[in-house]
Amino acid sequence: MVGPRMTESLTKTAAGHELDPVLLRESMLRRLPKRLFAQGRVRMPAVPALLDYYVETFDKIFAVHGRKFKPPEIEQMRGLLDEKLKEGFAASPYSYVHVRFQTDELPKTSLSYFVSLEVSTIENEYATWVATRTPPLFGTHPDSKVMDLARSLGAPADVPVLDIGAGTGRNTLPLARNGHPTSAVELSPDLAKILRGEAEKERLPVTLVEGNVLVDDLGLPKGHFQLVILCEVVSHFRNVAQVRRMFEKTSELLAPGGLLAFSVFLPVGGYQPDPIARELSQVFWSTLYTRQELVESSAGLGLSLMTEESVCDYEKKRLPEANWPPTGWFVEWTRGIDIFNLPIQKSPVDMRWVVYRKNG
Repeated sequence: MVGPRMTESLTKTAAGHELDPVLLRESMLRRLPKRLFAQGRVRMPAVPALLDYYVETFDKIFAVHGRKFKPPEIEQMRGLLDEKLKEGFAASPYSYVHVRFQTDELPKTSLSYFVSLEVSTIENEYATWVATRTPPLFGTHPDSKVMDLARSLGAPADVPVLDIGAGTGRNTLPLARNGHPTSAVELSPDLAKILRGEAEKERLPVTLVEGNVLVDDLGLPKGHFQLVILCEVVSHFRNVAQVRRMFEKTSELLAPGGLLAFSVFLPVGGYQPDPIARELSQVFWSTLYTRQELVESSAGLGLSLMTEESVCDYEKKRLPEANWPPTGWFVEWTRGIDIFNLPIQKSPVDMRWVVYRKNG
């Protein structure tokens, strides 16, 4: 048994030495990095507006492995990430920045990392869809809005329709079956192949053009179409300049009195998108625009805005209940939940049907 005098003696003997168990444990853990090895890889969307968030994330990751970076090292990483994020985003919103890291060999207690870029295009993305997903990729039913507009314009034989970004033909094929002279434009070779095969199988007289309507001369007749549609396509456009180009090209292709209909993500409830939302919306195939940007992009082209309404609400009201929703991702995507991880009713954006008429 240790008596009072012995305890007093031990205390005196320990004078100047650390005996606190908590502090001793922390001191031993500070030595652990000398025997610790770690390596890893982080793949992240190339979103320049998230630079600060990414730098903070890596600072924490490295510190967990006992490699706390000093301010100059943090700034060096910031510079490397900034360069790659901007380069990747400029090339494609589907680009990724890779950071591989590993602790250096003993006796060093440092860490090395390597930053690289992976660039993907929309064609690459859809090629992956075709290779890995079970069809139908976009649902089995045409858009109710498209079919309603086509019917409103008169006898099908007198209403030529152009489907831009036609995909696998979800709208193109039903329009052709109904007797509309139907043309389609598709950028993705993999999707165009499916559309072409289905049209040939049914012997439908669909004119299919592969290319990018924003940059290519596709040889389509000007002033010819009574209805031009872009369904779930504007969500891939990257900036207001491309929206303006879309309005210019479609205005040229429309006959006087013809209709332009497209779906686009717009703010609701007074929301004003910030740079992070703008860039992330492209990453998540949900590019955001504002109503003022649509006004400015369509100015001077002889187009008058006719209607604007919720895509989800319109389609749900008209699609048979047994067939709703058209795809497993349709509701959340059109309500903006792919961008904002919120309850649907709280989302600050919504995909809207917007219809313009070309002045006669």
